[in-house]
Amino acid sequence: MVQPATRNENVEMYLKYIYLLTKDTGGPARTGGLSHVLKVSPASVTEMLDKLTRNGLAKHAKYKGTRLTRKGTRIAVSILQRHCVMEWFLAQRLGVPEGRFHDEACKMEHALSMDTAKRLRTLTDQPDTCPECYDLSKLHCRHLVATPRSRQALAR
Repeated sequence: MVQPATRNENVEMYLKYIYLLTKDTGGPARTGGLSHVLKVSPASVTEMLDKLTRNGLAKHAKYKGTRLTRKGTRIAVSILQRHCVMEWFLAQRLGVPEGRFHDEACKMEHALSMDTAKRLRTLTDQPDTCPECYDLSKLHCRHLVATPRSRQALAR
């Protein structure tokens, strides 16, 4: 569970994307990569990485990149799990079109409790591999395919 002093959407987004970038490359997350995916300046990234390091959530070495600590990884995985559940629920059960379900899940992941996420998961066909199967290039699980209902909504 995220400590109240560190829990905010901005911190959670950084943790999630550091996790995804290190998972995809096997190496540390680079400032430029974080700047690109988060659509913020490299200076803003550096400032947040310093904050995450001070709070024991990440280890950042200038010019070498950033890795999450055990605590940071635990929080990032929790955020990503809630995100994935919301994407699956929005796409499968509500027919929210591709292109929208990611953005909406990003907003909801911060407010959703793990208990509610577990309950929502029972209403989807989300595989047990989530969130490890999250594809950063698609911005959703590689197994998630828009339902016929969500494709119809997209065509409107």
